[in-house]
Amino acid sequence: MTRAARPGADDDGRIALLSLVFALVATLLVLVVVSASAVHLQRKRLYAVADAAAADAADAVDERRYYAVGGGLVDGAVPLTDASVRASVLAYLAGSDPGVAGVAVDPATGSPDGRTAEVVLTATLLPPFAAFVPGRFAAGVPARATSRATALLR
Repeated sequence: MTRAARPGADDDGRIALLSLVFALVATLLVLVVVSASAVHLQRKRLYAVADAAAADAADAVDERRYYAVGGGLVDGAVPLTDASVRASVLAYLAGSDPGVAGVAVDPATGSPDGRTAEVVLTATLLPPFAAFVPGRFAAGVPARATSRATALLR
C-alpha cells in the first residue's frame, strides 16, 4: 500500500531559504543607500568648505596692489590677486578640518576680475561600504565644488 503525500510536502525548507535571500537583498539595499547618502553628505561638506574658504579669501587683500600708487579699492571691493586668494584658501584649509578626506585646491582658484575670490576645491568622495556598491564607484566619486565671494566696502 502507498501512503498519500502530505499537502505542501514538496515546499519543506523553501520558505526559510526564500526569507534568507530576501533578508540578504534587503541588507545589501540598505548598505548601498547608506553609502550613497554618505557620499552625498561628503559632497555637501565640500561645498560648505568651498563657501567658507571663498568668504575668507574675499577678505584677503593684496597689500602690494592696495598700497601701490593708484591702488585702493576696486569698484568698492577689496583688491585681490590669484596669489592672495590661493594663499588664503591654503591657510584656511590648513587651519580647519574640512570633514572630507583628500581636499585639494584646484589650479582654477584665484580672482578672475581682481575683486571676486573664486575657490575651486576637488576631492574623491569614498563610500563607507565600498565592497557593496558597484565597482565603478568603489574607488571613489570625484567631486568639484566652486564658490565665489566678493567683499564690498561702503
